[in-house]
This record gives sequence, structure tokens and C-alpha cells, in this order.
Amino acid sequence: MSWTDLGGGVRVRQSRAFHMNSALLLDREHAVVIDAGVLPSEIDDIAAAHREARAARTSLFPTHAHWDHVLARPWWPDAEVIAHDRFAAELAAGAAHTLAEAGRIAREHGETWTRGFQPYRPAHAVSGLHYAQRGPWHLVFRDAPGHSGSQLTLHLPDRRILFAADMLSDIEIPILDAPPAVYRHTLEPLLQLVDSGAVDTLVPGHGAIAHGDTVRARIIDDLAYLDELAHRATESAHAGRDLAATQAGLATMDYRGKTGGPYPMADIHRDNIAHAWQAAKTPHKGKPAPPKR
Repeated sequence: MSWTDLGGGVRVRQSRAFHMNSALLLDREHAVVIDAGVLPSEIDDIAAAHREARAARTSLFPTHAHWDHVLARPWWPDAEVIAHDRFAAELAAGAAHTLAEAGRIAREHGETWTRGFQPYRPAHAVSGLHYAQRGPWHLVFRDAPGHSGSQLTLHLPDRRILFAADMLSDIEIPILDAPPAVYRHTLEPLLQLVDSGAVDTLVPGHGAIAHGDTVRARIIDDLAYLDELAHRATESAHAGRDLAATQAGLATMDYRGKTGGPYPMADIHRDNIAHAWQAAKTPHKGKPAPPKR
């Protein structure tokens, strides 16, 4: 996979594994490394590009604690880590899974994972809406629950770039770990940013970078999917249908990856139906939790 230069020191590299995007914010005063992964050779490549910038200081930003986003710490052992204040607990709980998946994916691509994995804690733990300055980089972090409780987006307002973590992909539907309303609550402020002109470039966790009108279209598409999912699951639950019957009924929905291909989403959609159906059975669980302070 190749690098994409977004200008002004912002570079994005896409992995062979899951089309995952990693990013560098490069400056001699301070560099920021975002979601460096997934394969060892790819992290080596990202680290080489970082070294060429000769940054005096470096921050490491994993957008959330899922295994494919947290592997780069051994390449930057002395960097400041910025992450969600739920990140450390989620990372520790999934440490064995992270190591197993890192090894498995490396082997599938003809590589060997030799760095091991140890959970780590952010030096700078944030949540809610948080502003930070690192060298020339004006960083705006926002809570982004719905896919992961430890997820943050990163907005560069002066560059009009949004790093959306594991959201707003052209190859994935929303992947829920909570009711659809929680995910919708995350997307709504991002749509406001786009409509205000504050975002012109979107870097998703997986898939193609979007520019201009395509950014808004992705948000609208994902909101439409969430709304149909929630509406139809609620109707089914209120009609007394069990989860299996609801999953069978909602299998008729249209969504990205329905027909299989290189990135099939049928199993994800089935899991999403379970989240929506359960929220309809216990409506209070469909309300987004307030951010931790």
C-alpha cells in the first residue's frame, strides 16, 4: 500500500490488513503518530518516515483500544501517549487477544510478530471534548462511543481534517458495541462540523480517504443505516418477535458489504441487529452515557 500526502506534514499510510489507515503529523518541533499498524514491516515503514522528520518530541495517539490500533508502542517506547481515559482498562482487559491477533495477522501476510505486547497507560488521558497543542498541531479530541467506549476522533481545525477512528468508512457499515442511538449521538456533531465548513477531509480507520461532498455523504449514509436498523428492530421487538426472528427479518436491509466481496459485512450487520433489538427491549440502555470528566 502507498502513502497519501495530505500536505503540511500530514501523511496517511494504508495497511494491507483490513485497509487500516495510519497517519503521521510531521514537524521538527513535534510529531504525532496516529494508529500506527498493522503489520511489523508497515510499522517499520511508518517509523522510518517519522525518523526522517527529526522531530524533537513525539506523541502517540491510538484512537481506541481495539487490537489493530494499539500495536505501535514498542516502536516509540518513549513517546507521550494520548488516549481516552477508558483506554488503559480496555487495553489491559484485551491484552491476550491483542497479542494473539497481532501474531495471527502477521502470519497470514507472511511476516512474524516479534515485539510482543504489554498493556500501557496514556500519559495524557482525555474524554469529552478536549483541546491540546503539540508543537504546531492544534488538536481537538471528541468522545466517539458507539463502536468502542474508548474511542476518540481527532480534528485538526486549521487543516479541516478529521481522523474518524473506526467510523465513516466506504467499506464498512457502522460496527456497534452499543445501541444505535449511541453511535448516532457520536455522528451528529461531526455532521455539524462538516456543515459548518470545519471539515473538508476525512480519514477513516479503514478504507478510502474522503474529500468535499463525499465526507457529508458518508455521514448521511451511516445515519440512514442506523435509523433504519433502530426503527425496524424496535418494530420487531414491540411485535413480540425474538432476536432470531428479528435478525431474519432485518436481513433484507441494504447495506455496504451485504453481497460479500472483499469486505463482507453480513456477520457485522447481524450483530448490529442484536444491539438494536436489545435496546428496543430495554429502551433506557439506548441513551448515550454522559462523558466522564
